[in-house]
Amino acid sequence: MTEHDPRSRQEDEGIPDLQDSSPERMWSVDPQEQPIPGERPAGVEEFGTTDEEQAQGESLDRRLSREEPEAEYAGSVRETAGRLVEPDEGVHLDTEPDAIAEDVGGDFGGYTAEEDAMRVYRPE
Repeated sequence: MTEHDPRSRQEDEGIPDLQDSSPERMWSVDPQEQPIPGERPAGVEEFGTTDEEQAQGESLDRRLSREEPEAEYAGSVRETAGRLVEPDEGVHLDTEPDAIAEDVGGDFGGYTAEEDAMRVYRPE
């Protein structure tokens, strides 16, 4: 049985080690080699692949037509969350590694964008 050579063939040719940690590199057999592209074209038929399309710009209607609605949780009722308050009220020492909060109900508005986007999903 032959011993494993820790150097790759690219290092033998003087090519330095790749420093990116892309998922594609992690999936490849040899960490020095990027994987071969897939068999399907990726994005070649999308808008903006030619110079003319890039200069012209994509219309808002066309961009909106590509949007997909957010998938709702199947079999649940969606409701808006009220004001979220941490058990330590945000002023005491927090030893809990997770961010947990209790819905104390609605108040008179003034929600931040993040608070306004919070939703509660309850099983039906």
